[in-house]
Amino acid sequence: MIDVDDIFGVGFAALITLFVCVYALIGLIRLLQRSRPDLALGRQVAVGFAVRFMAAVAVSLTSLEGALRGGDEGAFLSSANRIADSAFASAPWTDALTLDLHEFVFATQLALFDSPDLVLRITQVTIAMAGLILLATAVYELAGARAAKIAMWILVLEPSGVFFSSILHKEPLMLLAGGLVAFGAAMLWKRAEPRWFMVLAGGCVIAVTTRPYAGWFLIAASAAVALHSGLRRPHRGSSSAAILIGTVVLLGAVTAPTILEASTGASLEENLQRSQEANASDDSNLGLERVDFSTREAIVLNLPGRVVDLLTRPYAWQLGNFSQQLGAIGALVALAILVLLIVQITRYRGSIMRRAGPLIYIGAALVIAYSLSVGNAGTAFRYRTHILAAGIAVFAALAYWRLREKKSADEPPALDARDE
Repeated sequence: MIDVDDIFGVGFAALITLFVCVYALIGLIRLLQRSRPDLALGRQVAVGFAVRFMAAVAVSLTSLEGALRGGDEGAFLSSANRIADSAFASAPWTDALTLDLHEFVFATQLALFDSPDLVLRITQVTIAMAGLILLATAVYELAGARAAKIAMWILVLEPSGVFFSSILHKEPLMLLAGGLVAFGAAMLWKRAEPRWFMVLAGGCVIAVTTRPYAGWFLIAASAAVALHSGLRRPHRGSSSAAILIGTVVLLGAVTAPTILEASTGASLEENLQRSQEANASDDSNLGLERVDFSTREAIVLNLPGRVVDLLTRPYAWQLGNFSQQLGAIGALVALAILVLLIVQITRYRGSIMRRAGPLIYIGAALVIAYSLSVGNAGTAFRYRTHILAAGIAVFAALAYWRLREKKSADEPPALDARDE
């Protein structure tokens, strides 16, 4: 028999969560619009939130829920419940905050409201949508309002993004981290003001505490953006540019020993190659071939092939069940967007950095990070979500940059590629 009190409790938690989440997104949009009155993303955000919520409900009502979402959700929720049952600020809470941020978010909701799965998914959708809003705003800064609007429509309707935005996993937080880094990088690119380091740092911290290897590559991308921004022609000689360059040089000097140690043959063999050996033992239809990442030279030689695997696998003839076939829909959309992106890059090959430099750095960092770590073609479904989001942003920035250039009277004329 259904307990009326249980129904009331679930409904109350859902309403409170929905209220807070909706107003958080409205607040974020209004905050961004204060200095960008023509940034119109409200309709896209409303559609994106509704589509994701309905998709989460629809998947939960099917018998394929477990197969579609995978087994990691159960493990994460089990860990989050143990954290929620412990004393707040105890070791389980602090460990989750610094090492497994996604579990910390789940545990907080469980401790406060004893939230059921669907309520947890509302929060995950909100986190992912916030990341997409920030990513679209980065496109706005680089290419204008029209580009941001187009990018946001594609981002909110892209199938794999719709599905993985509500998953109880690391993906929503990584979308937020990527959005923060992209927004901070775009602001730094345009204004070269050190205060935007704080936004970059926020995104990198979320990434490192959620998925460390991707977080470190986002840190590298942030450093590259800061250095390039300080060297760009519009900023050369300014005190802000000098601060940016000095900060990057200092960061490089501090982290160089750690990076060199992590990339020694022994370290690569112990960490990266061991993971590849484990992946090679995967005899499922989605397993990837063994790749040698045991030395720096081997990484340089073999990484391009793994990049192709990440972006294209599984192939149509490798799909083994209905859930994989559904995932292939998102893969086909990803390939179509990849083709469009290649067309734009080819078209503007002499000026792509000027048009979309920050997004190029971030996209490249994510491609490398996930190519080094991808375990099988099934995992690639999730990883591609982040690469695709960055790719959509780059595509929109390249395609609509001319409109921004024509409408902004205070922008200089197109620079020669050598100036960058």
